[in-house]
Amino acid sequence: MDEAIHNIVAFVEGRMDPGDFEKLLHDEPGIERALNDDPTLKPGSYIGGSTFLFVIKQNISSPGGVLNVQGALRQFLERKQIACKPTKVYSDLYDIILSAQPRWLDVPVDWLKQHVLSAAEGRKKKELRDWLRQKLLELFRYRDKPPKWIQSPNWPINENGPLVFLGQMRIPNYFHDEAVVYIFHDSKTNRCETVIQVY
Repeated sequence: MDEAIHNIVAFVEGRMDPGDFEKLLHDEPGIERALNDDPTLKPGSYIGGSTFLFVIKQNISSPGGVLNVQGALRQFLERKQIACKPTKVYSDLYDIILSAQPRWLDVPVDWLKQHVLSAAEGRKKKELRDWLRQKLLELFRYRDKPPKWIQSPNWPINENGPLVFLGQMRIPNYFHDEAVVYIFHDSKTNRCETVIQVY
């Protein structure tokens, strides 16, 4: 097995850190050559016409991006008939993040990884999920009730962290469609920020 394929297998199996693999993606031309040698890839697949281009465009610093890369590389190895045992670590972390968030939150996984999960101190599975849920409730504060989003949750986060939700109000007969304005407050700067959703 050549070195590029060996490194791809190591990442898919969880024996290589995603950050280390991302560095190889950018620095080692052998990985690009290996991933572009994929004659049985069907262009109509979600990966498109090039496994390398699909992988290089993913945000490998986020759990969702890591999962996308692992899935694409697992399929690449299957097409090449190269045996591997994919790790479940990446999908388990993604599932924990999704299950820990209340319905009114959709926190960017990159922010979570950098600002919250770095303090998880070896917690795993149910313990990690429960800890993360508690941390999110401490960080994403609201005055009376959490927002009732009419579209996907869009809680503002700035350099001071998540803003505090003060309330929301319906705005009829102003925008083309009905709208709701969500009001958030940054307690460090004493400034307010609004999010408008139209339906």
